[in-house]
Amino acid sequence: MTRFTELLAVLDQERPVLIQAHDFPDHDAVATAFALGQLLESRGIAATLCYGGEIQSDSLREAIERLGIQIYSSYELKQNQPELVEAQIIIVDGFVGNSNMTGIPGSVVSVIDHHEPPDTPDLPAFDIRPGYGACSTILYEYYHDEGVAVSREVATALLLGIMMDTAFMTRGVSPIDLEAFTFLFFRGDWQDASRMLKNSLSFHDLAVFREAINEVIVAEDFAFIPLKKECTPEVMALVADFFLNIREIHFVVVLQQDREDYRISVRSENPRAPAGKVIRTALEGIGSGGGHIHMGGGTIPLDLFPGEQGMRLRFLEALGK
Repeated sequence: MTRFTELLAVLDQERPVLIQAHDFPDHDAVATAFALGQLLESRGIAATLCYGGEIQSDSLREAIERLGIQIYSSYELKQNQPELVEAQIIIVDGFVGNSNMTGIPGSVVSVIDHHEPPDTPDLPAFDIRPGYGACSTILYEYYHDEGVAVSREVATALLLGIMMDTAFMTRGVSPIDLEAFTFLFFRGDWQDASRMLKNSLSFHDLAVFREAINEVIVAEDFAFIPLKKECTPEVMALVADFFLNIREIHFVVVLQQDREDYRISVRSENPRAPAGKVIRTALEGIGSGGGHIHMGGGTIPLDLFPGEQGMRLRFLEALGK
């Protein structure tokens, strides 16, 4: 039995199915949801794709439009499809109870993810593979195992997801990610996918980079960057990647205040300081976070934020500095 058929076995075909990406989703989350929805449809099961928060990435909005991905915010679902309170929810690229997973009426029946969860899910089915560079790679494997043809649109979406989460195949790449990328490269529109990812900044975002350069605090190989200017999670991640390209820097933390909490984006190229583990240690008791060896993220409620200096010291302690 494949992992996909295990998922099919727990679904009640008489009840609606929701595929939920994490809040403020990225390319990998949307691609995974899209590919899974299409695969379920090939088995006669209709699914609705959704997310919490909003789409904040211009390149992701373009990808959704160009690839014809039908995905809805949780607000739109509650307003227009009240019958989905009986839905079966499949969470992708995230885990149950995380702060970046909006609660939606219905019952969670499965999780498909590539992050290390804090606990083993108590669910009818789950498929968690922390060794994979992207959640999109898991869906490639589903299609491969089931012998289902991958459409050009699905292939392009999965390419976007893999390239985004592996920084164009330069971090966290496992053999199966490489296999998926090679296969999808010849099925999807890799040129369009690359263009959408590479052209994700605007002139407006340059002010954020200017502030980051002026405000960065460096201790040995650790860079801490508090941002005051409003920016999207995508831009925060690009700022973190930018500083990780500096020869002397091996661990980066970018901090930015949002409306209801503080958001954190983390990057690491030190194998002894995995980003997901460090951020969970640094945020223990005040927030939540997680990720992989090379990248991670988290949030802190406004009332629990220890201040910029306190936050920097928490990360230094988590890093053993």
